[in-house]
This record gives sequence, structure tokens and C-alpha cells, in this order.
Amino acid sequence: MSISDKIAKSVFWGSLIVTGLGTSFLYGVVAYWKDLPPVPAMQEIYTQVRLGLDVDVFGSKYKNHLQPNRGQGDGVVTNKTDDDSLVLMVGFFDSENQARLVERDGTVAHRWSLDYFEHFPAEEQRYCDVDSSLWVDTHGALVTEAGELLFNYELCGTVKLDQCGSVMWAISDDTHHSMTRAEGGGYWTLGRYVWDPSEEPDRFPPFSTTGSQDVIEEDTIMRISEDGEILEEISIPVLMRESGLLGLLTATGVSFKDTDSGRGELVHSNKLDELPQSLADAYPLFDAGDLAISMRQLNLVMVLDGETREVKWHQVGPWLRQHDPEFRPDGRISIFNNNVFGDAYVDDQTDIKLPFTTNIIAIDPVTSETEVIFGERPGQEMLSVIRGQHELLPDDGMIIAEFDAGRVLEVDASGDVVWEYVNRFDDDHVGEIRNANVLPRSYFTDGLPGTSCQ
Repeated sequence: MSISDKIAKSVFWGSLIVTGLGTSFLYGVVAYWKDLPPVPAMQEIYTQVRLGLDVDVFGSKYKNHLQPNRGQGDGVVTNKTDDDSLVLMVGFFDSENQARLVERDGTVAHRWSLDYFEHFPAEEQRYCDVDSSLWVDTHGALVTEAGELLFNYELCGTVKLDQCGSVMWAISDDTHHSMTRAEGGGYWTLGRYVWDPSEEPDRFPPFSTTGSQDVIEEDTIMRISEDGEILEEISIPVLMRESGLLGLLTATGVSFKDTDSGRGELVHSNKLDELPQSLADAYPLFDAGDLAISMRQLNLVMVLDGETREVKWHQVGPWLRQHDPEFRPDGRISIFNNNVFGDAYVDDQTDIKLPFTTNIIAIDPVTSETEVIFGERPGQEMLSVIRGQHELLPDDGMIIAEFDAGRVLEVDASGDVVWEYVNRFDDDHVGEIRNANVLPRSYFTDGLPGTSCQ
């Protein structure tokens, strides 16, 4: 083939490609304006993906609320209890955020639908700018004796509902993770102050150093009244600094001028627990009203003076990325030890091929001796990478929310599983469960929630 023939062939094919691309472009423009195929189908897919609706495009179906199914069953898979108490579970049920009271056979006795847009109906009321209520989840919840539900929309606000689901009050703020009673009245939760170092360069050196993070996320302790008024808010990093723990707060050694240092979220607090008067005698280092706090970023648990807010005690590890410290009657603090690093969480999903190393660990604050009290024996295997919770029961047992498994376990004082529930969503997924607790029927002063609702 001559050079001129090669040139002619190249020009022909080049013209054909350009013509094809031009035609496609022109059709695309016309299709967009005239709503011709495939534009309507593509727009529908985009809308459903954006709103988090039930469409399995690019693996997006309810993705924010689902985890891999581990084949552990569906509903109540173990029931060795002999009481008629109810189990409170808060998580992703019936394709929505939901709190429910469940009978021991799995029957739902009462449910609250938790819709962020319903509870914050006006756009200007919403702390979080989201297109769908499914882009928000819940974390931290409790039910009162009157059957009222208090809970956090994670990093988006706190709501109190009556037993029929009507809003009693709502706080639009950066509240998150934890919801516990304050013995003096009201509730403890966690908040967050987000600030720009370039706008507040003197707020908190070295984190406010020019050129550090774009924004700093500074977690706070927040006390809320029964009526939803914020009574107190205290910066956790500040109280650490004022207690002489700045060295611990900055122990990663990263450059604070490095915009990719990963230290924008300073501590990632995830649970606050108050030492009640009834247990105070078991703790020689502490007093009633002292506060235990877990901070995932630092593998740190510490106890604050309930009055001065000074750090009385702290320890890093042996737990890893832990949650939920609880004061126990035996003078120890038990901790939900995730015991796995964040790289086990890939694209918002747990890598279930990894060893199941999550456990519940107890520490004696006086001696620093630790003991794994659940998670080491056969039949106790757990794996929860990013969340998890346990509540102590009057018989020295525990109820455990294994978040990543969509599973709730009740164990007795010997560590034997006596009740187990799996929140199966479909063959491949479970719905996440964020909180759980056992409530005897006698707990409710006005009858079971829902009995007086129309």
C-alpha cells in the first residue's frame, strides 16, 4: 500500500469516528431536551441511587445500612430464657431506620419509625444537608419508663419521641454515638464542634496551625435536660490538655502542617457512662458522678471527675478501636473491644474473611489487670469493625449489639449465649443493629409502649 493510500485510509477512518462521535453527541443533546431513551431510565437510576432507594445499581441498595450476611440465621436463632422481658433493638429494619421492642419469640411488640425528614420537617431545621433520610443513621438510644424513646441521628441531631412516635422535642446539632441517663436528671450524649483553623488560628495549637486540616472536629461532652435544653457542653480535647494529656493527644507524631495528616477528627469519642451512686463503693479511685469516656482514635479510655472534669484515670489499650465502657458492680470497667483496625472495613463493608477477634474486656482501674469476659471461647466469636455496644444486666449477664453482624446476643454470667437474634435482610446482607437492651415488662410505668396509641 502506497503512502497516499495509507493517508487516505487514515482520513477515512478518522472522519468516520468523528462523524460517529458527533452524531452521538447531537443525539445526546436532543435526547436530553426531548426526554428520549435512554435518558428517562438513566435519570430514574440516578434519582434512586441519590436518594438511597431500593435499587441495586453499582451495589448501592441501602448500602449505608447493610453488612455482609455471615449465614448466622434469621430472627431469633437461640432462646434459652425463661422470662417475658422485652428486647429493645435500634437499627435498620423493614428497609428503614427503626427502634423496636421485641418479644422473646421475635414478635415485634412495638416499633418507632425513625425518619430524619419527618422529625426535622423544615430544611432549615436540619443540621445535615442530605437528599434522603436514608443517608442518615442512628446511634445511641434509650427508652424511658414512660415508653419515650430518646436517640441520636448520628452527627445530625437528638430527638425524643413519645410512645406513639410523636416528637416531644428535637435538637438539631452535631450529636452522636451515645445516649445515657444523668443520675442528677437529664441525659448525657456526645457532641462535636467543627471549626476551620484558618478562621480560628489561636483556638487550639498545634491543631490550629495554619495549613493543618481543612477543618477540625472537636468532640464534646453534652448534658441535656429532660425538656431538651442543652445544659452543659465541654470540649474533650481541651479537658485532656488541661489535665496534662496533650502529649497523649498528639502522640501520633504526624506533621500538623500536613493537609493529609488524618487528624481532623481529634479523638472520635464514642460512649459516655456515669458511675451511679449504687456502684460507687466498688471503685476506690472514683466517686459517684464520675464519667467514663471511650476515644477510638487514641485506643483510650479515661474517667473524669464528675465535678471538676479533670482526668482521674486513663489507659491506652490493650483494646483496639474500642467502644462503650461500662462501670461494673465488681469494680471493673468493661469495654466493647473491637480489636481490629480500620483497614478491615473496605468500602463501608466488613471483610468477614478476617479472624473474628472482637471481644468484651474488663479492666481493674487500680491494678490495670485485664480479662476477656466474652469472645474467646468457641461459640463466642464476634467481629465488629466500626461500632458495637454492650449493656450490663442485673444477673451479671450482658446484652451485646454486634453491629457489623446485625446481631444481638444475650449472655449469662458464665458467658453462655441464652438469646440470639440476627437481622437478616436478604441472602447476601444483614441490617445493622446499633443499640440493644433488655427491659422487663415491669420497667414501663404506663403499660407497654403503643398500648394507648390510636
